[in-house]
Amino acid sequence: MTAFLPLVLWAAVGHGVETSPMPRVAGALRPFDLTYMPRATHSVLAVRPAELLKRTDGLDKAATTYIRRVLAAGFAFLDGDIKAAELPALTDVEQIILSVNVTIGIEAAKDGKSTFGLGGISSGLIRTAKPFDWAARIKKWFPKTEEAEYEGRSYLRIPIGIGDQPAFIALLAADDRTLAFDTDEDEMKNLLTRLKKKAPPAAPAGWDEVAGDLIAVCHDLTAEGWLTTPAEPKREFDRALVAAIHDLKGFAAGVTVGGATTIRIIATARNEAAARHALPALRSIIAEMGSDKESDPAFAKFIAEMTVKQNGRILRVTGAAPGNLLQRTSPVPDGE
Repeated sequence: MTAFLPLVLWAAVGHGVETSPMPRVAGALRPFDLTYMPRATHSVLAVRPAELLKRTDGLDKAATTYIRRVLAAGFAFLDGDIKAAELPALTDVEQIILSVNVTIGIEAAKDGKSTFGLGGISSGLIRTAKPFDWAARIKKWFPKTEEAEYEGRSYLRIPIGIGDQPAFIALLAADDRTLAFDTDEDEMKNLLTRLKKKAPPAAPAGWDEVAGDLIAVCHDLTAEGWLTTPAEPKREFDRALVAAIHDLKGFAAGVTVGGATTIRIIATARNEAAARHALPALRSIIAEMGSDKESDPAFAKFIAEMTVKQNGRILRVTGAAPGNLLQRTSPVPDGE
């Protein structure tokens, strides 16, 4: 689970478990909205680019360069032209929510260290702060775009030339600010069916508690294939991590920065007994992360002072520190 603690700071660029939402504090951000999200499965990463850039000096240029490079590769894969129409500026993007695939390999590297991967975006939505003609821009970026209709609503699809069977990435201009997309056209049809029925979206465990933060991450620990671990990890830290993962169904993490940095993690255990068993493991993990001499001293102190408390089958890890710790980290990768 702790791999996500640096992730939610660095990434600033168990479904169905009921929790009791914490009351929203005065001045909290408007919650991330999953209404038009085709699917929020495996792992969900949500960020507010415009608001984040306001709170992190000097991030705009580096983040824009990195994201444009990633998008250029994606556009090329779909025979698109990123220069055919203007992209929205990051300062004009209110929300980005992505359903991604996370992989962790405990002591899987050649040097015995653990590995962490984040990729495989399958679904998502982008919402701008002001109206943006997504449909017109998509048709310019991707000349092979086709129009389709389902449940009385129009959507777009871009063909993917893989194999003999036709496949498409489906896109929906949900309103004058929101673009939803999915790599599986059937998932887009499921979204359109849900919208027609006016059914609420499925939310990951703990989502309600972190949806008002600047950055939010949720992960379903019961998903298959995301974790690789030896039968008996060698390091005490890794043994504690694996023990905690086995006791938990999912977790959500929220980060907000500004005059202060706050982070909260809501871990949902399989049952109350599992929560009691996971509690010392989580405390051990936090203690070791806080004593890491290779970490930035301010960040290590922040981690060391975090608290872990149990309430039934819910475990909450919380921390707060003055200042903006994102200014002390590298929010986007270096290099080309």
